[in-house]
Order: sequence, then structure tokens, then C-alpha cells
Amino acid sequence: MSHFAKPVSRFWFPLSLVLFEFAVYVSNDMIMPGMPLVTREFGATADMITLALTAAMLGNASLQWLLGPLADRFGRRRVLLSGLVMFIAACVTMHYVQTMSQFILLRFLQGMGCCFVLTVGYPTVHEAFEEKTAVRVMALMANVSLLSPMFGPLAGAAVVSYLSWRSIFWLIALVAVVSFVGLYRTMPELSRHDRSALNARSLWQGYRLPLSSTRFWRGAVLTGLAVTPLLTWIALGPVFLIERAGMSQMQYALLQLPVFAALILGNLLLSRQVGRWSNARVLATGVAAMLIGAAVSLIGTAILAPGYPALLVGTTLHAFGMGMCYGVVYRQSLFAVDSPNRATVAGMLSMITIVVAVAVIESMKLAYLHFGDAALGIGAMTAAALVAVLAANFVPPPAHDPLAHPARQP
Repeated sequence: MSHFAKPVSRFWFPLSLVLFEFAVYVSNDMIMPGMPLVTREFGATADMITLALTAAMLGNASLQWLLGPLADRFGRRRVLLSGLVMFIAACVTMHYVQTMSQFILLRFLQGMGCCFVLTVGYPTVHEAFEEKTAVRVMALMANVSLLSPMFGPLAGAAVVSYLSWRSIFWLIALVAVVSFVGLYRTMPELSRHDRSALNARSLWQGYRLPLSSTRFWRGAVLTGLAVTPLLTWIALGPVFLIERAGMSQMQYALLQLPVFAALILGNLLLSRQVGRWSNARVLATGVAAMLIGAAVSLIGTAILAPGYPALLVGTTLHAFGMGMCYGVVYRQSLFAVDSPNRATVAGMLSMITIVVAVAVIESMKLAYLHFGDAALGIGAMTAAALVAVLAANFVPPPAHDPLAHPARQP
């Protein structure tokens, strides 16, 4: 029997979950303006700055293969709360680091927190609510969590202007504690506590199904490529804006606002149009915006004049497109196979997505350090073109698409 017999709250449970998500993501965004200070304190080179993000992303990927079965065996509620406690501990421990290696290790552990949100929290939302409600809740959750890349750099810049960068992680730990209290009180237990979920044979059977699906692989790679231009902007921003362009931390933070405002706008449009537009129309609109943004970045950096203005405009357009279609792509990929263990599928989906994204980000970093701004424009165009190819006919035919029959015309 579920731990909660009463109906799942459409407000308090998503709000508590998104606070955890917010804390995980803001740990990336608040520290980025302070990364030049971190590298200088520990005597590290500027190319180590991106590791503040990619180490956290790899931490996210590290547990994806196991968290799904753990959630299916012991229940999602227990597993999620345990992960939240680990995240809080990693944030508090950051106060005591003495080397860059220790810093990167704790960033890796903090990144594991995102595993619990994506692999355990998100599937709970999808199974707790019917499809249209789930898509709306996910889109609105994304809007709240996306405040972190808008609020995070500004808050981080303000903190490091007056306090040590270590203070950032104390603030994040406080948010995570509030999330723990909310989830402890409101998170439902919907999984069935499958005792065979951690059996080696069962593990392989659970992963064999998505791994043998061409459609699942297509969606996972599509998702990873779709997020890389934006994540590259985040990871390399302190290098080409602060270190090379000579901006202050606050100037860097202000340049994040249009990018993530566009991302939120795309999510809001998705939330408004779900049930009016088909999945295919939503996806096509988002991909078109990504292609236009990539073209602006490419033309601006490789043909007109090197520098960040073209990248800013191009990444902003790309972010709008990503916000528009990410929820659709994620759900289509999650349900690409008919599996009784949805958390296992979600774990594999997130792991592949992250590995693809990290590989592209680190490749883009090397290309940028060797060839300059033009490499970022070329990389963005390549990623967008591959997204367009993979997105073609990705959604089911209209007869099998629950969102293909609008309740009312736009």
C-alpha cells in the first residue's frame, strides 16, 4: 500500500521536489561567477573552470544505472530522501576543502543529487498525474527550477563580492533542508517495492529493454545534443567573459538573464500550448528556433566578428527552442519502451543524455581553447543540425499521439 492514501498534492509535492532540483542546479550557477577565484586560490589553470560543471554532470550520470532499480526495490520516497541527505552533507563539507581535487570531488558528489531528481522524482510526477497534467506540472516545475540559472549567477556574484565563495554552499544547504522537510511530508510512494529489482539478472533485463530500442537511443542522444550549446555557454562563460573579455562577476551574471529568460519563455509557451498543438508541432517549432540560433552563432563568430555578442544572441534563441520542446522529447523518450520499471528507464535515459552532453562540452572547450570563438559557432551549428535530423518523425503518428487532437484551436 502507498505510504500516502490521500490524493497527491499538485502544489506542495512538486514545489518541494523543485526546491531540491533548484538547490542542485543553483549549486552549478552560483559558483560559476566565483570559479576564477576558486582556481586562483588553489593554483589551478583556467581550463579547470569547466570542471565545476562537468564534474557535477558526471556525478549525475554515475548513479543513473543503479538508482532506478534501487527505487523499484526500496521505494522512490526512501531513495529520494536519502539522496537529499547526501547532497546536504556534500554542500556543508565544501566549507573545509583545501585543494582543487577536493573541490572537484565534492562537486561530483553534489552532482549525484540531480540523479535522484531526474531518476526518482520526475517519474513519480509522471505516474502520479495523468498525461496532460503531468506535462503541465513538469513545464511549470521547469520554470521554477530555471530561476536558478537566472538567479544563481547574480546571487553568486553578489556573494563572492562580499563573502568567501564557500558561503555559497551554506546557502544551498539551507534550501536543501527546506526541500527535505517538504518532501518528507508530501512525497507519495507509488512504486511497488519489487524485491527482484536488484537481482543481476533483473538489472540486465530492465536495461536490456531500453538499450535494445532504437527509438530510445534516438531520444537519448537527441536530448543530449539539444542541451549542449546552452551548457557550453554556462561551462565556458567564466572563461570567455570573465577571464578573456575582462568582465566583472556581476557583468557576467547579467548576461545570463536574456538566455535563461528565453528558456523560461519557451517552457511557458509549451505549458500554454500543450493540448492545443500536437507533439510534432511543438517539437518542430523548438527545433526551428535552435537552428536559427545556431546559424546566428555561426555567422557571427566565424564570418562577421569574433566575440560574445553573436554567441549571446544565438544561445538565447537556442534556449527558447530548447525550452519549447524539451518536455516533449523527454516524455517521448521515457515512454519509448513499455517497461514496468519506469525509474530504470529514466535512469538510463538521463545517463546517456549526460554522457553525450559532457563529451560534447569538453570537446567544445578544447576546440575553443585552440581555435577561438569560431569553434563555438561551428559546434552549435553541428549540434543543431544533428538535433534536426534526429527529431524528424520522432513523435508518433497523430492517431497515436494523445496531444495531437487539440481541445481548441490556437
